[in-house]
Amino acid sequence: MTATQKLPNRTGILVRALIILFVGGMVNSAAVFVNPLAEQFSWSTESVAGVITFMATMQTPGHILSGWMLGRVGAKKTLIIGCVLLGLAFVLSGLVPAGAPWLLYVTFSVFQGLGVGFTYTGATYCATGWYPDKRGLASGLCMALNGGSATFLAPLVVKLIDVAGITAALYIIGAGVIIIGIVSAIGLRTAPSGYIPEGWKQKAADDDSKVKATQLESLTPAQVIKTRAYWHLFLGCGLFPTLYIICYPRFSVLISDAGYSVAAATLGVSLYSISNVLSRFLFGALIDKIGCRKVYTLCGVLCVAAALCLMFASSLYMFYAAYVLLAFGFGPTNSCHPVAVQETFGSKYAGGIFGVCMLGYMLICTIISPRISSALVASTGDYTASMIYAIIACVAAVAVYTTIPMPKRRTLAEVEAEEAAKA
Repeated sequence: MTATQKLPNRTGILVRALIILFVGGMVNSAAVFVNPLAEQFSWSTESVAGVITFMATMQTPGHILSGWMLGRVGAKKTLIIGCVLLGLAFVLSGLVPAGAPWLLYVTFSVFQGLGVGFTYTGATYCATGWYPDKRGLASGLCMALNGGSATFLAPLVVKLIDVAGITAALYIIGAGVIIIGIVSAIGLRTAPSGYIPEGWKQKAADDDSKVKATQLESLTPAQVIKTRAYWHLFLGCGLFPTLYIICYPRFSVLISDAGYSVAAATLGVSLYSISNVLSRFLFGALIDKIGCRKVYTLCGVLCVAAALCLMFASSLYMFYAAYVLLAFGFGPTNSCHPVAVQETFGSKYAGGIFGVCMLGYMLICTIISPRISSALVASTGDYTASMIYAIIACVAAVAVYTTIPMPKRRTLAEVEAEEAAKA
Protein backbone atom coordinates (compact mmCIF):
# COMPACT_ATOMS: atom_id res chain seq x y z
CA MET A 1 0.00 0.00 0.00
CA THR A 2 1.80 3.10 -1.21
CA ALA A 3 -0.87 5.74 -0.79
CA THR A 4 -1.81 7.32 2.50
CA GLN A 5 -4.76 5.40 3.86
CA LYS A 6 -7.69 6.82 5.76
CA LEU A 7 -7.09 6.26 9.43
CA PRO A 8 -9.23 3.42 10.81
CA ASN A 9 -10.40 3.48 14.39
CA ARG A 10 -7.02 2.32 15.56
CA THR A 11 -7.65 3.67 19.07
CA GLY A 12 -10.54 1.24 19.35
CA ILE A 13 -8.31 -1.57 18.11
CA LEU A 14 -5.67 -0.66 20.69
CA VAL A 15 -8.23 -0.58 23.51
CA ARG A 16 -9.62 -3.99 22.55
CA ALA A 17 -6.12 -5.43 22.40
CA LEU A 18 -5.29 -3.93 25.80
CA ILE A 19 -8.37 -5.54 27.34
CA ILE A 20 -7.27 -8.95 26.03
CA LEU A 21 -3.72 -8.39 27.30
CA PHE A 22 -5.06 -7.36 30.70
CA VAL A 23 -7.14 -10.53 30.92
CA GLY A 24 -4.27 -12.62 29.54
CA GLY A 25 -2.06 -11.22 32.29
CA MET A 26 -3.92 -13.59 34.59
CA VAL A 27 -0.91 -15.87 34.17
CA ASN A 28 1.04 -13.47 36.37
CA SER A 29 -1.42 -14.31 39.16
CA ALA A 30 -0.85 -18.06 38.80
CA ALA A 31 0.82 -18.31 42.21
CA VAL A 32 -2.48 -17.59 44.00
CA PHE A 33 -3.85 -20.90 42.68
CA VAL A 34 -1.02 -23.01 44.12
CA ASN A 35 -2.24 -23.56 47.69
CA PRO A 36 -5.96 -23.92 46.83
CA LEU A 37 -5.19 -26.48 44.10
CA ALA A 38 -2.80 -28.34 46.41
CA GLU A 39 -5.52 -28.60 49.06
CA GLN A 40 -8.15 -29.60 46.47
CA PHE A 41 -6.12 -32.51 45.13
CA SER A 42 -4.10 -33.35 48.27
CA TRP A 43 -0.94 -32.53 46.35
CA SER A 44 2.16 -30.86 47.68
CA THR A 45 2.60 -27.21 46.80
CA GLU A 46 5.80 -28.19 44.95
CA SER A 47 3.80 -30.52 42.67
CA VAL A 48 1.32 -27.77 41.79
CA ALA A 49 4.19 -25.32 41.30
CA GLY A 50 5.54 -27.80 38.75
CA VAL A 51 2.26 -27.52 36.84
CA ILE A 52 2.71 -23.74 36.69
CA THR A 53 6.34 -24.08 35.59
CA PHE A 54 5.31 -26.36 32.71
CA MET A 55 2.60 -23.86 31.79
CA ALA A 56 5.29 -21.21 31.33
CA THR A 57 7.18 -23.58 29.00
CA MET A 58 4.06 -24.03 26.85
CA GLN A 59 3.81 -20.30 26.22
CA THR A 60 6.52 -20.39 23.54
CA PRO A 61 4.57 -22.77 21.24
CA GLY A 62 1.62 -20.42 21.80
CA HIS A 63 3.69 -17.43 20.70
CA ILE A 64 4.79 -19.26 17.54
CA LEU A 65 1.32 -20.54 16.58
CA SER A 66 -0.35 -17.21 17.30
CA GLY A 67 2.18 -15.27 15.24
CA TRP A 68 1.84 -17.72 12.36
CA MET A 69 -1.96 -17.43 12.38
CA LEU A 70 -1.90 -13.65 12.77
CA GLY A 71 -0.20 -13.27 9.41
CA ARG A 72 -2.55 -15.70 7.67
CA VAL A 73 -6.06 -15.56 9.15
CA GLY A 74 -5.95 -12.19 10.89
CA ALA A 75 -6.25 -10.91 14.44
CA LYS A 76 -9.92 -11.66 15.10
CA LYS A 77 -9.81 -15.43 14.51
CA THR A 78 -6.39 -15.77 16.12
CA LEU A 79 -7.42 -14.03 19.33
CA ILE A 80 -10.81 -15.71 19.58
CA ILE A 81 -8.96 -19.03 19.57
CA GLY A 82 -6.49 -17.72 22.15
CA CYS A 83 -9.18 -16.44 24.51
CA VAL A 84 -11.14 -19.69 24.25
CA LEU A 85 -8.00 -21.72 25.01
CA LEU A 86 -7.21 -19.51 28.00
CA GLY A 87 -10.76 -19.68 29.35
CA LEU A 88 -10.96 -23.43 28.88
CA ALA A 89 -7.76 -23.81 30.89
CA PHE A 90 -9.65 -22.67 33.99
CA VAL A 91 -12.98 -24.35 33.24
CA LEU A 92 -11.41 -27.73 32.48
CA SER A 93 -9.14 -27.46 35.54
CA GLY A 94 -12.31 -27.17 37.60
CA LEU A 95 -13.54 -30.43 36.06
CA VAL A 96 -10.39 -32.43 36.84
CA PRO A 97 -11.39 -35.36 39.12
CA ALA A 98 -9.73 -35.63 42.51
CA GLY A 99 -8.21 -38.98 41.57
CA ALA A 100 -6.41 -37.66 38.47
CA PRO A 101 -4.61 -34.45 39.41
CA TRP A 102 -2.02 -35.14 36.69
CA LEU A 103 -4.63 -33.86 34.22
CA LEU A 104 -3.77 -30.36 35.45
CA TYR A 105 -0.66 -30.69 33.27
CA VAL A 106 -3.04 -30.73 30.29
CA THR A 107 -5.67 -28.25 31.44
CA PHE A 108 -3.80 -25.71 33.56
CA SER A 109 -0.44 -26.11 31.82
CA VAL A 110 -0.98 -26.84 28.12
CA PHE A 111 -4.26 -24.95 27.59
CA GLN A 112 -3.25 -21.95 29.64
CA GLY A 113 0.29 -21.82 28.25
CA LEU A 114 -0.99 -21.87 24.68
CA GLY A 115 -3.76 -19.41 25.52
CA VAL A 116 -1.34 -16.94 27.09
CA GLY A 117 1.02 -17.26 24.13
CA PHE A 118 -1.87 -16.63 21.71
CA THR A 119 -3.29 -13.62 23.55
CA TYR A 120 0.08 -12.00 24.33
CA THR A 121 1.53 -12.24 20.83
CA GLY A 122 -1.72 -11.83 18.91
CA ALA A 123 -2.91 -8.75 20.77
CA THR A 124 0.51 -7.07 21.01
CA TYR A 125 1.42 -7.43 17.35
CA CYS A 126 -2.08 -6.59 16.16
CA ALA A 127 -2.05 -3.35 18.18
CA THR A 128 1.49 -2.26 17.35
CA GLY A 129 0.93 -3.00 13.66
CA TRP A 130 -1.52 -0.07 13.57
CA TYR A 131 1.02 2.31 15.15
CA PRO A 132 4.12 2.51 12.94
CA ASP A 133 4.38 6.16 13.99
CA LYS A 134 4.08 5.48 17.75
CA ARG A 135 5.13 1.86 17.98
CA GLY A 136 7.08 2.31 21.21
CA LEU A 137 4.15 3.95 22.99
CA ALA A 138 1.71 1.29 21.78
CA SER A 139 4.12 -1.46 22.81
CA GLY A 140 4.65 0.15 26.21
CA LEU A 141 0.90 0.32 26.84
CA CYS A 142 0.50 -3.34 25.86
CA MET A 143 3.29 -4.46 28.17
CA ALA A 144 2.13 -2.25 31.04
CA LEU A 145 -1.44 -3.60 30.94
CA ASN A 146 -0.28 -7.19 30.58
CA GLY A 147 2.46 -7.02 33.19
CA GLY A 148 0.45 -4.95 35.65
CA SER A 149 -2.81 -6.86 35.54
CA ALA A 150 -1.74 -9.23 38.32
CA THR A 151 -1.53 -6.30 40.72
CA PHE A 152 -5.27 -5.81 40.30
CA LEU A 153 -6.44 -9.32 39.48
CA ALA A 154 -4.57 -11.34 42.12
CA PRO A 155 -6.47 -9.84 45.12
CA LEU A 156 -9.78 -10.34 43.30
CA VAL A 157 -8.94 -13.97 42.53
CA VAL A 158 -7.96 -14.61 46.16
CA LYS A 159 -11.24 -13.09 47.36
CA LEU A 160 -13.24 -15.11 44.83
CA ILE A 161 -11.57 -18.36 45.90
CA ASP A 162 -12.25 -17.55 49.58
CA VAL A 163 -15.93 -16.85 48.89
CA ALA A 164 -16.81 -19.43 46.23
CA GLY A 165 -14.15 -22.13 46.60
CA ILE A 166 -11.48 -23.10 44.10
CA THR A 167 -13.74 -25.12 41.76
CA ALA A 168 -16.44 -22.46 41.36
CA ALA A 169 -13.75 -19.78 41.07
CA LEU A 170 -12.13 -21.64 38.17
CA TYR A 171 -15.50 -21.85 36.37
CA ILE A 172 -16.24 -18.15 36.90
CA ILE A 173 -12.78 -17.01 35.83
CA GLY A 174 -12.82 -19.27 32.75
CA ALA A 175 -16.25 -18.09 31.63
CA GLY A 176 -15.27 -14.47 32.20
CA VAL A 177 -12.08 -14.81 30.14
CA ILE A 178 -13.97 -16.41 27.23
CA ILE A 179 -16.80 -13.85 27.19
CA ILE A 180 -14.61 -10.75 27.64
CA GLY A 181 -12.00 -12.09 25.23
CA ILE A 182 -14.40 -12.95 22.40
CA VAL A 183 -16.29 -9.65 22.67
CA SER A 184 -12.99 -7.76 22.50
CA ALA A 185 -11.53 -9.88 19.70
CA ILE A 186 -14.52 -9.48 17.38
CA GLY A 187 -13.56 -5.86 16.68
CA LEU A 188 -9.92 -6.57 15.87
CA ARG A 189 -8.28 -6.38 12.46
CA THR A 190 -4.72 -6.83 11.31
CA ALA A 191 -3.14 -3.74 9.75
CA PRO A 192 -2.69 -4.14 5.98
CA SER A 193 0.78 -4.30 4.46
CA GLY A 194 2.18 -0.83 3.89
CA TYR A 195 -0.28 0.83 6.25
CA ILE A 196 0.40 4.55 6.84
CA PRO A 197 -1.75 6.41 9.42
CA GLU A 198 -3.64 9.38 8.07
CA GLY A 199 -1.61 12.57 8.31
CA TRP A 200 1.62 10.86 9.36
CA LYS A 201 3.39 11.20 6.01
CA GLN A 202 2.57 14.90 5.85
CA LYS A 203 3.98 15.49 9.33
CA ALA A 204 7.15 13.51 8.69
CA ALA A 205 9.97 14.50 6.39
CA ASP A 206 9.83 12.98 2.94
CA ASP A 207 12.94 10.93 3.68
CA ASP A 208 11.76 9.79 7.12
CA SER A 209 13.13 6.29 7.58
CA LYS A 210 10.09 5.08 9.53
CA VAL A 211 7.71 6.06 6.73
CA LYS A 212 9.94 4.40 4.15
CA ALA A 213 10.15 1.26 6.25
CA THR A 214 6.38 0.76 6.04
CA GLN A 215 6.77 0.33 2.27
CA LEU A 216 9.18 -2.60 2.54
CA GLU A 217 8.11 -6.23 2.34
CA SER A 218 7.57 -8.26 5.50
CA LEU A 219 9.80 -11.31 5.80
CA THR A 220 8.33 -14.63 6.87
CA PRO A 221 9.68 -16.62 9.84
CA ALA A 222 11.15 -19.15 7.39
CA GLN A 223 13.10 -16.35 5.69
CA VAL A 224 14.07 -14.70 8.95
CA ILE A 225 15.76 -17.68 10.60
CA LYS A 226 18.25 -17.70 7.72
CA THR A 227 19.40 -14.16 8.55
CA ARG A 228 22.05 -13.09 11.03
CA ALA A 229 19.61 -10.56 12.50
CA TYR A 230 17.40 -13.38 13.79
CA TRP A 231 20.21 -14.90 15.83
CA HIS A 232 20.95 -11.53 17.41
CA LEU A 233 17.32 -11.39 18.59
CA PHE A 234 17.37 -15.06 19.58
CA LEU A 235 20.37 -14.49 21.86
CA GLY A 236 19.00 -11.21 23.19
CA CYS A 237 15.69 -12.81 24.17
CA GLY A 238 17.52 -15.73 25.75
CA LEU A 239 20.35 -14.01 27.59
CA PHE A 240 18.90 -10.77 29.00
CA PRO A 241 16.17 -12.29 31.22
CA THR A 242 18.81 -14.45 32.94
CA LEU A 243 19.55 -11.64 35.36
CA TYR A 244 15.87 -11.34 36.30
CA ILE A 245 15.43 -15.11 36.60
CA ILE A 246 18.45 -15.40 38.91
CA CYS A 247 18.06 -12.20 40.97
CA TYR A 248 14.31 -11.75 41.50
CA PRO A 249 13.59 -15.06 43.30
CA ARG A 250 16.52 -14.43 45.65
CA PHE A 251 15.36 -11.05 46.94
CA SER A 252 13.25 -12.50 49.75
CA VAL A 253 15.95 -15.00 50.72
CA LEU A 254 18.68 -12.37 50.86
CA ILE A 255 16.47 -9.89 52.74
CA SER A 256 15.60 -12.57 55.29
CA ASP A 257 19.24 -13.66 55.58
CA ALA A 258 20.14 -10.04 56.28
CA GLY A 259 17.81 -10.09 59.27
CA TYR A 260 14.85 -8.14 57.87
CA SER A 261 11.21 -9.14 58.28
CA VAL A 262 8.79 -10.78 55.86
CA ALA A 263 6.88 -7.49 55.81
CA ALA A 264 10.00 -5.72 54.59
CA ALA A 265 10.39 -8.24 51.76
CA THR A 266 6.70 -7.88 50.86
CA LEU A 267 7.08 -4.11 50.55
CA GLY A 268 9.97 -4.72 48.15
CA VAL A 269 7.72 -6.87 45.96
CA SER A 270 5.13 -4.08 45.89
CA LEU A 271 7.79 -1.55 44.90
CA TYR A 272 8.88 -3.87 42.12
CA SER A 273 5.32 -4.34 40.81
CA ILE A 274 4.57 -0.61 40.70
CA SER A 275 7.93 0.22 39.11
CA ASN A 276 7.54 -2.58 36.56
CA VAL A 277 4.23 -1.21 35.26
CA LEU A 278 5.44 2.40 35.17
CA SER A 279 8.70 1.52 33.44
CA ARG A 280 7.02 -0.38 30.62
CA PHE A 281 4.83 2.60 29.77
CA LEU A 282 7.45 5.34 30.26
CA PHE A 283 10.25 3.55 28.46
CA GLY A 284 7.85 2.54 25.70
CA ALA A 285 7.24 6.22 24.97
CA LEU A 286 11.00 6.83 25.19
CA ILE A 287 11.58 4.25 22.44
CA ASP A 288 9.78 6.55 19.97
CA LYS A 289 12.23 9.34 20.82
CA ILE A 290 15.63 7.60 21.02
CA GLY A 291 15.03 4.15 19.51
CA CYS A 292 14.74 0.66 20.96
CA ARG A 293 18.48 -0.03 20.89
CA LYS A 294 19.37 2.88 23.17
CA VAL A 295 16.50 2.03 25.50
CA TYR A 296 17.66 -1.58 25.60
CA THR A 297 21.16 -0.40 26.50
CA LEU A 298 19.73 1.73 29.30
CA CYS A 299 17.82 -1.32 30.53
CA GLY A 300 21.04 -3.29 30.63
CA VAL A 301 22.78 -0.61 32.70
CA LEU A 302 19.89 -0.54 35.19
CA CYS A 303 19.82 -4.33 35.50
CA VAL A 304 23.57 -4.53 36.16
CA ALA A 305 23.17 -1.78 38.77
CA ALA A 306 20.36 -3.81 40.37
CA ALA A 307 22.56 -6.90 40.58
CA LEU A 308 25.41 -4.92 42.12
CA CYS A 309 23.06 -3.36 44.69
CA LEU A 310 21.82 -6.82 45.60
CA MET A 311 25.32 -8.26 45.87
CA PHE A 312 26.63 -5.48 48.09
CA ALA A 313 23.45 -4.50 49.95
CA SER A 314 24.29 -3.21 53.42
CA SER A 315 20.89 -1.73 54.24
CA LEU A 316 17.22 -2.35 53.53
CA TYR A 317 17.19 0.71 51.26
CA MET A 318 19.82 -0.88 49.02
CA PHE A 319 17.57 -3.93 48.64
CA TYR A 320 14.69 -1.64 47.72
CA ALA A 321 16.90 0.20 45.24
CA ALA A 322 17.74 -3.16 43.67
CA TYR A 323 14.02 -3.95 43.33
CA VAL A 324 13.29 -0.65 41.59
CA LEU A 325 16.37 -0.80 39.35
CA LEU A 326 15.54 -4.34 38.26
CA ALA A 327 11.94 -3.36 37.49
CA PHE A 328 13.02 -0.38 35.40
CA GLY A 329 15.72 -2.47 33.73
CA PHE A 330 13.95 -5.70 32.92
CA GLY A 331 10.30 -4.70 32.39
CA PRO A 332 10.83 -2.29 29.45
CA THR A 333 12.81 -4.85 27.44
CA ASN A 334 9.44 -6.41 26.68
CA SER A 335 8.41 -3.09 25.12
CA CYS A 336 11.54 -3.15 22.95
CA HIS A 337 10.88 -6.51 21.31
CA PRO A 338 7.80 -5.60 19.19
CA VAL A 339 9.60 -2.51 17.92
CA ALA A 340 12.87 -4.30 17.14
CA VAL A 341 11.14 -7.19 15.37
CA GLN A 342 8.88 -4.99 13.23
CA GLU A 343 11.58 -2.47 12.35
CA THR A 344 13.94 -5.27 11.32
CA PHE A 345 11.61 -7.68 9.50
CA GLY A 346 8.30 -5.88 8.87
CA SER A 347 4.91 -6.11 10.57
CA LYS A 348 2.88 -8.74 8.74
CA TYR A 349 4.59 -11.83 10.21
CA ALA A 350 6.18 -10.10 13.23
CA GLY A 351 4.17 -12.13 15.73
CA GLY A 352 5.45 -15.41 14.32
CA ILE A 353 9.00 -14.07 14.21
CA PHE A 354 8.74 -13.05 17.86
CA GLY A 355 7.59 -16.59 18.62
CA VAL A 356 10.67 -18.20 17.06
CA CYS A 357 12.86 -15.60 18.80
CA MET A 358 11.34 -16.76 22.09
CA LEU A 359 12.87 -20.17 21.45
CA GLY A 360 16.03 -18.45 22.69
CA TYR A 361 14.26 -17.63 25.96
CA MET A 362 12.94 -21.17 26.33
CA LEU A 363 16.31 -22.79 25.62
CA ILE A 364 18.73 -20.44 27.35
CA CYS A 365 16.74 -18.83 30.13
CA THR A 366 14.50 -21.67 31.29
CA ILE A 367 16.78 -24.64 30.64
CA ILE A 368 20.48 -23.72 30.45
CA SER A 369 20.89 -20.70 32.75
CA PRO A 370 19.04 -22.12 35.78
CA ARG A 371 21.29 -25.18 35.69
CA ILE A 372 24.42 -23.06 35.45
CA SER A 373 23.20 -20.86 38.29
CA SER A 374 22.39 -23.83 40.52
CA ALA A 375 25.79 -25.38 39.82
CA LEU A 376 27.56 -22.13 40.70
CA VAL A 377 25.62 -21.77 43.95
CA ALA A 378 26.32 -25.41 44.87
CA SER A 379 30.04 -25.12 44.16
CA THR A 380 30.65 -21.74 45.83
CA GLY A 381 28.12 -21.81 48.66
CA ASP A 382 26.64 -18.37 47.92
CA TYR A 383 24.98 -16.38 45.14
CA THR A 384 27.88 -14.14 44.10
CA ALA A 385 29.17 -16.28 41.21
CA SER A 386 25.62 -16.86 39.97
CA MET A 387 24.95 -13.13 39.85
CA ILE A 388 28.23 -12.45 38.10
CA TYR A 389 27.13 -14.96 35.47
CA ALA A 390 23.82 -13.09 35.17
CA ILE A 391 25.64 -9.78 34.70
CA ILE A 392 27.81 -11.30 31.93
CA ALA A 393 24.68 -12.66 30.21
CA CYS A 394 23.03 -9.24 30.42
CA VAL A 395 26.05 -7.45 28.92
CA ALA A 396 26.25 -10.04 26.12
CA ALA A 397 22.54 -9.56 25.40
CA VAL A 398 22.95 -5.79 25.07
CA ALA A 399 25.93 -6.32 22.74
CA VAL A 400 24.01 -8.55 20.32
CA TYR A 401 20.72 -6.65 20.53
CA THR A 402 22.23 -3.26 19.77
CA THR A 403 24.10 -4.60 16.75
CA ILE A 404 21.16 -6.27 14.96
CA PRO A 405 21.97 -6.00 11.24
CA MET A 406 19.20 -4.90 8.90
CA PRO A 407 18.42 -7.65 6.35
CA LYS A 408 17.76 -6.77 2.74
CA ARG A 409 14.04 -6.26 2.04
CA ARG A 410 12.41 -5.37 -1.26
CA THR A 411 9.92 -2.54 -1.54
CA LEU A 412 6.24 -3.43 -1.83
CA ALA A 413 6.24 -1.91 -5.32
CA GLU A 414 9.06 -4.25 -6.36
CA VAL A 415 7.21 -7.26 -4.94
CA GLU A 416 4.02 -6.29 -6.77
CA ALA A 417 5.93 -5.82 -10.04
CA GLU A 418 7.61 -9.22 -9.69
CA GLU A 419 4.31 -10.93 -8.94
CA ALA A 420 2.66 -9.20 -11.91
CA ALA A 421 5.48 -10.36 -14.18
CA LYS A 422 5.00 -13.96 -13.07
CA ALA A 423 1.22 -13.86 -13.56
